[in-house]
Amino acid sequence: MFNISSFLQKFSKDLNSTELNRKQIIDIIKKHTQIELSLVDIEIKDYIMETKSSPAVKNKIFMYKEKILEEINRSVSQKIVDIR
Repeated sequence: MFNISSFLQKFSKDLNSTELNRKQIIDIIKKHTQIELSLVDIEIKDYIMETKSSPAVKNKIFMYKEKILEEINRSVSQKIVDIR
């Protein structure tokens, strides 16, 4: 018999790890730029992180792009190849 709770538990674990990765990425960005983003400001799709914020915030993130990417790939389980 198929147990739906174990099936849903698998998705719950994936969502929790994704949220944890996003929180770590936000902490890394704050460490380098002193900009505090929320979880809804970051979207990760196909190894690319997109920020939904003002152009001024995006410019500051892009100034530290290489350092941020390097630290994300070193310390977060999810790989990111670009920031847009």
